[in-house]
Amino acid sequence: MTGAENATFLPPVGPVSNPTGFVAPVILRSDQPAEVKQMMARVAAQVAHDPMAMQQFCDRVYQLLCDDMRAQYERAHSYRRRC
Repeated sequence: MTGAENATFLPPVGPVSNPTGFVAPVILRSDQPAEVKQMMARVAAQVAHDPMAMQQFCDRVYQLLCDDMRAQYERAHSYRRRC
């Protein structure tokens, strides 16, 4: 993997608020065709064996989680002000 410019983005497999969505790996829950699942498996294997790619992946996941938590906080507080 050479960076974000070569990243492939897939649509979310379900709502983030659904805790049962974390039970099975995304590759099993995905409605993607077999070739997309194979591509996902190849990319996961490459990232797992490249420490720099793994660090970039972890940093990006952390950033997305922080952004999501910030958005949820803002939504919750703006809702409370309206009530």
